[in-house]
Amino acid sequence: MKHIKRRERESSEIRRKIIEAARSLFLNQGYAEVSMRKIADQIEYSPTTIYHYFANKEAVVRELLLEGNTLFLQALQQREQEGRAAGLNALDMLKTVSDAYVRFGTANPEYYNILFISNLESVSLVSLFDSGRFKGFELLEAGLKAAMEEGCIIQGDVRLIARSVWSMLHGLTSLLLNFEFPMAKSNDELIAFTIDTFLRGLSR
Repeated sequence: MKHIKRRERESSEIRRKIIEAARSLFLNQGYAEVSMRKIADQIEYSPTTIYHYFANKEAVVRELLLEGNTLFLQALQQREQEGRAAGLNALDMLKTVSDAYVRFGTANPEYYNILFISNLESVSLVSLFDSGRFKGFELLEAGLKAAMEEGCIIQGDVRLIARSVWSMLHGLTSLLLNFEFPMAKSNDELIAFTIDTFLRGLSR
């Protein structure tokens, strides 16, 4: 029994090494330049070992995307649940979910890059039936609709407004990941101010 558990643990560790190596290679070299052999070389295993865990490069990409999408959606859903438990109104819920988006990106820069900047899902032609990115956008749409119904923000095209908010969040997150603001007191202050100012523009 202990032998079986040890093998399962070792198998899980190797699988994790493969995913982490692939994530780094895809970001640094691009999808087209990465091969199963390069992934194997990165972790000093034979290509045969890699194929024991993943049938091909697309299978590695799928695993990586599923993991990133799951982490992203969980980050938003957790903050939404915390907001509901705290009894936040619809507008404050929008602020807390928006903050969760940015915090995910700054805490998980590699996954954010894969999901929203290099867009590995598109370039690899791996299509996810159940995308955490899309569900995250739907969560934002639902929050905006609730805010409209409560009279917190202006009435309008929910999808258009959601795209606008999403664009703001993506721009802010990308800047925080790739650009150091001179004389900035703290990222926390910038995140809160940007989200509050943008959503205040939608307030009634």
